[in-house]
Amino acid sequence: MIYTIGHSNHDIEYFRDMLVEHGVSCVIDVRSVPASAYSPHFNKEPLSAYLKRHNIMYMHFGREFGARQTQPEVLDESGKVNFDAVRKTELFQSGVQRLKDGLDKGYVIALMCSEAEPFDCHRFSLISYYLARNGLSVKHILKDKTVIDNSTLEKRLLKNYAKQVPQPDLFDPAAISPEEQLDFAYRLRGQDVAYDTLND
Repeated sequence: MIYTIGHSNHDIEYFRDMLVEHGVSCVIDVRSVPASAYSPHFNKEPLSAYLKRHNIMYMHFGREFGARQTQPEVLDESGKVNFDAVRKTELFQSGVQRLKDGLDKGYVIALMCSEAEPFDCHRFSLISYYLARNGLSVKHILKDKTVIDNSTLEKRLLKNYAKQVPQPDLFDPAAISPEEQLDFAYRLRGQDVAYDTLND
């Protein structure tokens, strides 16, 4: 099982409590740039040092899982990051393998980004999508310390994009499967939250 969490503008002690409450022993930072202009205690160096003092490992996977990808092969024709293409890269796949290695060693892992709401973050539409489809249970820690399952966000995803997702034809109900509908909705969400290299 993998958790995700957003540091938002939390006090550092409150953030630690969020982790401790769910037994997290390793934080993997998935921000491309591991720094916060509004909450400098979440910059890489002070955060790493603070977590270490409280026996929580910190690792930065910005190259593997960051949203601000700029390689030409992962950009669409409009300059936006294409999440489908990112997931196929060697870096992303190596990040997934390192996650699995950490889980095998007994770490309780939380993927951390800045947004409090996972639905608005690439940790859901880019990373959780892949992990959930490859045998891992993904749960999201919310700002009030409660946890929701990734499947709950997927229901919200389908509801949000209901008017854009293709529906089964009356005469051919098998034209699109529920899984294909969900994939389509994920793709739409990815486009909405993806980093735009031309309008940065």
